[in-house]
Formats: sequence, C-alpha cells, structure tokens
Amino acid sequence: MRNMDDLAVFLKVVDCAGFSAAARMMDLAPATVSKQIARLEQELGARLFERSTRQLRITDEGRAVAERVRPALALLAEAAEVARQGVQTLTGTIRLTAPVPLGSRYVAPAIALFREQHPQVGFDLRLSDHVVDLYDSDLDLAVRVGALASSRLISRRLAESRRILVAAPSYLRQMGLPAGPSELHQHRCLLFSYPGLRQNHWTLRHEGPGGDTELVEVSGELRSDNGDALRAWSRAGLGISLRETWDVADELRSGELVRVLPEWEEPAVPIQAVRVQRSLVPRRVSAFVDFLASHWCSPPWEH
Repeated sequence: MRNMDDLAVFLKVVDCAGFSAAARMMDLAPATVSKQIARLEQELGARLFERSTRQLRITDEGRAVAERVRPALALLAEAAEVARQGVQTLTGTIRLTAPVPLGSRYVAPAIALFREQHPQVGFDLRLSDHVVDLYDSDLDLAVRVGALASSRLISRRLAESRRILVAAPSYLRQMGLPAGPSELHQHRCLLFSYPGLRQNHWTLRHEGPGGDTELVEVSGELRSDNGDALRAWSRAGLGISLRETWDVADELRSGELVRVLPEWEEPAVPIQAVRVQRSLVPRRVSAFVDFLASHWCSPPWEH
C-alpha cells in the first residue's frame, strides 16, 4: 500500500458514515476525501462504498477491508509510540469511554489533573451508559463498572463500586421507611432500564454477621437508561433508588438524599480500566491507567 493516509481516511469515512462528516473530523476538503477513496478503490480493484444522492453504504468488500485494516493501523500507531518511549514527554490523544455520571464527576476531573503533569496528551472522552464494543471502535480505553463480558479484553482494577439504597427525606416522610428488603415491593422504586435490560430485581446483602443475601423484586413507573435522571428523580422525592456511592456522594453529604436500609447494599463490583488485547500499548495510555489507579486507591467519593 503506497499511501497509508488513504486507509486512515477510509476508516474515518466508515466511522462517520459519510464523506463530508469525515472531512470535517479530519479538517480536510470533501473533494480531498473523495479523491483519496477513489484512489484507494483503484489500487485495491474493488468498490468500497455504494454511493447515491441520499446515502453512502459500505460494500461487503469495504467492510472486509475495514475489519483487517483497523487493527493493522492501530498496531502501526502503537509501534511508533513505543519507538518514542525514550522521549520523556508524553504526547498523542487518548480516546476513552466511561459511564455518564462516573465520567462527568470523576473521570473528567482526573483527566484535568493528569494534564497538569502531561499537558501534551489530548483526550477524546465519550460518555455513555451503554457498553461500547472496543473492537468495533477507535477507542483506546474504557472505564467500566462491573465484571467483564468478554475474555478478549484486558482489565485493571481501579476502585470498588458499591450500590446502596437512597431516597429523599420528603419521600420517606410521605411513604415511611421499609422495615426490610421484603417491603421494598410496597414502595415506588426508580429503575435503571434500556432495551434488553430492566433491573427490576435487586440483589441485596446484609452487611452484618452472616452476610445474608436477598433477591427482591421491585417495581416503579419511572425508568431510565441514564444515571443522572435516576439521581434527579431520587432528589425530587419520587422514589427509592439503588445507586452507586460515587453517584450520590455529594447528595448524601448535603442531606438531599439519605440511605434506606443502611445495613443492606448490593455486593460490590470493580471499577476497571479496560482495553483490547494488543502486544503494544501506547505509553500515554499505560501512564493514564497508572494515574487513575493511584488517584482512586482512596476513592474521593468515599470521603
């Protein structure tokens, strides 16, 4: 392949699903992008996209090329980074994803602190409460809560995530306190939900002697796939929610929310830095993971 830039442009067109969008992302003229794709198609002897006035669709050949080219270009970029490891200054961009509340409240401030030490490292932070497939994206890293769903991924534990029952004092004055987990079905509960998943069963463990565990079925008229929405509804006195301590730490300190059944909580799960399996890891990525692990060894939300 005589021009690796053409392949990079090709992948950007695939990710952006359009020539114009890719051109904007790469700060190129649309005509330049079109010319590079045409040159690549000629060199490969295959049509990579089906073009029409309404849409751009990748061909089967284009999809096959993208699947093979993406890891190859990533390895080349990582090899170039490793070759520069003798240079003290970290450079380049880290592309990562994190859940919305954890990302906005704790990952973003951690990035700001990291950049005080390494100002030439850029970040592309994408916040979503949905799990992003790292193999089908251009992301270097994900900060995730819970066990890994894929054995192909490599993880490093950063901290522990605990989920506790919380509600606003106004709700508890109106509805009263449940005496135990079995009474939660009598209360309005706020549920995390998205297509294919609705957490209407809560597993709660007693933190006292014996460590009994109960699986409780709960219900409620308010559901969301966004942690910020659930926290806002909790503060508004609309029900009881099972929320991460890192998500409601400020509200617990201020008294806007209080714990419900404080001796019961969901079994803790890890907060992890996750990446795909590669032999070469850019030094900026490993340095940032080290920084997060050190910064969260005593989690700020637990103070």
